[in-house]
Amino acid sequence: MKIGAHLSTKNGFAKLPENANALGLRTYQFFSKNQMQWKARPLDKEEATAHSKAARSAGIGDEAIHASYLMNLGSPEDGKFKMSYDAFLDEIRRADQLGVSLLIFHPGAHMGSGPDKALKRIADAMNSAIKETKAMKVKLVVENTAGQGSMVGYSLDHLGYLAENSIDNERIGFCIDTCHAYQAGYDLSNEFHKFLSDFDSRVGLKLIRAFHLNDSKYPFNKHLDRHENLGKGTLSRSFYTDLFEEQKLANIPAFLETPEGEDGYPKDLEFLKSLGIKL
Repeated sequence: MKIGAHLSTKNGFAKLPENANALGLRTYQFFSKNQMQWKARPLDKEEATAHSKAARSAGIGDEAIHASYLMNLGSPEDGKFKMSYDAFLDEIRRADQLGVSLLIFHPGAHMGSGPDKALKRIADAMNSAIKETKAMKVKLVVENTAGQGSMVGYSLDHLGYLAENSIDNERIGFCIDTCHAYQAGYDLSNEFHKFLSDFDSRVGLKLIRAFHLNDSKYPFNKHLDRHENLGKGTLSRSFYTDLFEEQKLANIPAFLETPEGEDGYPKDLEFLKSLGIKL
């Protein structure tokens, strides 16, 4: 796998490749704007171009933008859905400007309308966005959820529905958050290969575009989205070796999103190395 992590943009987008290399990472994920605000200033074209050039010079690929946490493409409320969809389009365009190939986003919540209606609305929104950005190559990457509240996307059947109802599977994909999957009832600690087999049959392995590599603070199947640093949570050691030894995932980026952020990533990497994993 291609190890990466979520990085701060406090020093500017063009510094991200340098910061990633300094941490021993092969790729990275970042926010293109404040993730807790709807509006953002337009990207500076020179800054966006500088990021693309810096990433190419550093030999980094498969960078990802994580979309705003405010978006809810499954909302039954027309006003909130429109705000979410407009923000979604803006995130796609920002990714294109920055030369980033993956836009990772949370699918959304049904807010009482039921999972079926929410999933249809999300699939329709993704298809509309693909049509509106048909000249772009940015992949729309749905992140699985832990099944908290009325969130959808925790079930492989949910992800399978989105794949089956996409008008262009070259433009979509899925990011598997390891903490979320474990909390949603998929026993990665003991049955990782079964999970992959089930994913392949219900969704398709070729649609895994990324992993979010996080340990779980809480025990299995509690539907609690609480990340932990690697080796400090409840996921087994064997899970990590199984993940990195799986040749079918050899070129997939795995982004750390652990609680200590950039201060803690070196410890996460050392934990993986202590298991004999070559990064």
